[in-house]
Amino acid sequence: MASKSSLVKRVWIRCKISDRMAAKLWLLEGAKYGILNDLRGQDMAKEGTKASGAVLARVMKWCALRDRTEREAAVKLREVADKSGVAIEEDDVFACLDELRAGSYLDDARCAESYVRAHAMHKGWGPLKIRAGLLGRGVPESVANAALDAWDERHWLDVAERLLRKRASDLATNRDRVIRWMLGRGFPQHVVLAALRRL
Repeated sequence: MASKSSLVKRVWIRCKISDRMAAKLWLLEGAKYGILNDLRGQDMAKEGTKASGAVLARVMKWCALRDRTEREAAVKLREVADKSGVAIEEDDVFACLDELRAGSYLDDARCAESYVRAHAMHKGWGPLKIRAGLLGRGVPESVANAALDAWDERHWLDVAERLLRKRASDLATNRDRVIRWMLGRGFPQHVVLAALRRL
């Protein structure tokens, strides 16, 4: 990675902007890729923290960006430790996960609720596909079921009807194809048929 001063000079020369703006751009560019190596080294030297503390700090910032599952955080801890050249044992991973849970950085229930809301409302996924996605991310089955149970059948029917209205032109000619498309999006057959009756 280029040093801060050379990167700032390159940005400043290329864009003909002030040093202050170039420094902001450098920080933004670094933020895209996680914690900067320079800053991480300075923080460790200042605070005298252990290397595993730096790994935990990086994963804390990663978890703060959006909700993560415990399995995703454990994988990220190992990945960051490997890239940093830090040996991290399973006991350390569990201790870090406990600390992340205590700091409210990790909560599988909150992650599941957020996932259900985002994928139902914005992506138009049905409960079956969302459940598979949650289980694939490492959310326990009981937590996934609880998050899905918060949405009653009426909500799923509204989401299905909204999607079918978008495909109304295809319904007249390819009704079976639209039904298969809805089933592929994770809606149970009875919800799809009920939404079709409501149109």
